[in-house]
Amino acid sequence: MKLLIVTNRKINDSSASDVTLFGEQVNDNGASELRLAWAEKGPGGKWKLSLIPEPAPLTPDNVPSREAFHDYVQILREKNMDCVYYVHGFNRKFPETLQQAHEVHKRYGVGVIVFSWPSNPGGFITSEYRQAQAIASNSIAALDRTFEKLGSYLGVERDELCEISFNLLLHSLGNFMFEQFVRHPIFSGETRMFDNIVLNAADVDLDPHQEWTNSLKYARRVYATINERDSILDASDVINPDRLGNTARDLVSPRLEYFDLTDGKNVNKKHRHFESTASDNPVVETFFKKVLHGNPGLPIAGTTYNSSKNAYELD
Repeated sequence: MKLLIVTNRKINDSSASDVTLFGEQVNDNGASELRLAWAEKGPGGKWKLSLIPEPAPLTPDNVPSREAFHDYVQILREKNMDCVYYVHGFNRKFPETLQQAHEVHKRYGVGVIVFSWPSNPGGFITSEYRQAQAIASNSIAALDRTFEKLGSYLGVERDELCEISFNLLLHSLGNFMFEQFVRHPIFSGETRMFDNIVLNAADVDLDPHQEWTNSLKYARRVYATINERDSILDASDVINPDRLGNTARDLVSPRLEYFDLTDGKNVNKKHRHFESTASDNPVVETFFKKVLHGNPGLPIAGTTYNSSKNAYELD
């Protein structure tokens, strides 16, 4: 099954057909520059990549992203698959972002469009994290363009695509990029195409997350997963105290449904809840199976709503 890559990473070699196609720096034309590619995992676990060419001249009818979205939707229809738009987190090399997207596809049986951004700029960890935050902030125009083009295509084809659910999965620092996008004037409800939005282990400020999440009025449902013992976000706390993804208090956004995993079986210090946590806790896996196919994720068996916290908890 192919993955569709949307990226503002630097092209190392446009003729490359493997993971060396894209690098760890921003595209030479800036963080707003987008390129698309197909990726498929072959025998032996080797990736085969194909850069989608840019037509010359560009016209409204031959924009590569529109053609790619059309082709991918046809694949999804043939395979009867829903789709996840995945934005990864901090310190991920390009091959790692492909592997994460592939694992989402394999575990949940969905097609994946992965927004792969240069989140691993290198250097001392504190300065690297700050650089990654800056890159994330500068990537919002690229994210906006992708949402707009995908949304425009889906809007035109809505009658034919009603059987396919599109859902947005944001992981860790990918949530910071999304926050900057939602807070910016360029945001204009592009998230209406998603049935569910999942803020997984969100590396964003707890206070005041309600300001920007309240703007997500167009998606059907928005979820935030929390683990107070999250080891990755504990490290982030040194730089940015009180992250949404590891703080089970002040959960006050009326737009969010909060899912506190902290005391659940085998959750421990895990961070990638759609992967490692789901592997060790069937309730968490059920949650993601539901939401990544466009269904309500809460309440489900194995959870209880804690009204004093305003969150569902694992039993």
